[in-house]
Amino acid sequence: MPHQIISNRILTMERAGRWVTVAGSGAHIRASRNTLNVRRMNTVQEYDLRDVGHLIIVGGHTVHTSAVVSLRRAGIPISFFDADGVPAGQVLPPGYDAGERVKEAQKKIFGYTYALTFARKAADARILAIERMDDRTDRSFLYEGELEFFHRNRDELPYLIKMDELRRVSRLITDTYYEVMARPLPRDAGFRRRTVRPHTDPVNAMLSFGYALLYGTAQCAVFAAGLDPDAGVLHEGDGALVNDLIDGFKPAMVDETVFALVRAGLDATDYETGAGRCILSDALVDRLLLALHESISDEPLAGVVRDLSASLLSGKEFAPVY
Repeated sequence: MPHQIISNRILTMERAGRWVTVAGSGAHIRASRNTLNVRRMNTVQEYDLRDVGHLIIVGGHTVHTSAVVSLRRAGIPISFFDADGVPAGQVLPPGYDAGERVKEAQKKIFGYTYALTFARKAADARILAIERMDDRTDRSFLYEGELEFFHRNRDELPYLIKMDELRRVSRLITDTYYEVMARPLPRDAGFRRRTVRPHTDPVNAMLSFGYALLYGTAQCAVFAAGLDPDAGVLHEGDGALVNDLIDGFKPAMVDETVFALVRAGLDATDYETGAGRCILSDALVDRLLLALHESISDEPLAGVVRDLSASLLSGKEFAPVY
């Protein structure tokens, strides 16, 4: 088959390869005709271009022209973000229109079935987190029949016809989850349930800090895919789609990390409460950042965004793996 025909076919299809994210600072990004290389200090990560679907660059790095030329030739888009995850631009291969097509599909068919999938995944993640916490404690903190309550509400989700009902039960599961997970934490931490800002206890403040990092990671993948971040289904308002995506990742990527730090013990120098808000110390923020960098992974998030894009473009079932 002539090379031009092969090239055109590649450029008009949504690439199915993994999304490679280079975050932080100081990396050197090069590429040959067949290979992408990311060098950090004395380590080099190498990727076969046939396995790369998108390159996402976040922060300050050195990108060699060889990488831009090789990825463009291979039909691989490159998305750039500043250190805070704000979109800075894209380099798209000629004829690449997947972003426009997926955004148009999002307007037309993004609806109830997708919201149900997000709600069920989030419920599953919270039930699993409760069970893990229960296994780690010397004595169960669950009241009789409480775990069955979560399973029953989770199983009820597919039978809810209206979007408002789906959102109501999803919020019920979420709100009750935080109240249950507060019990095995030290009482002097002051955490009883999830609250809105400004937070008056360190646990809520730590959770919000972690969710902000998770949100920024997911937002990069959403923008890179060409999706509208505000056009969600289960959530509403600014960043609704991003909140849909991260809800099922919060328990494993943020909550377990925060709860582990709190259970290990906080002292009086770790935070300050006053004037109606809680302020975390620099030392606690550093410990939290170190732990969250280990628990928050961009590849699972990018995987769900890929699955969502593929579903919107093909009309096939949205069955993401969390």
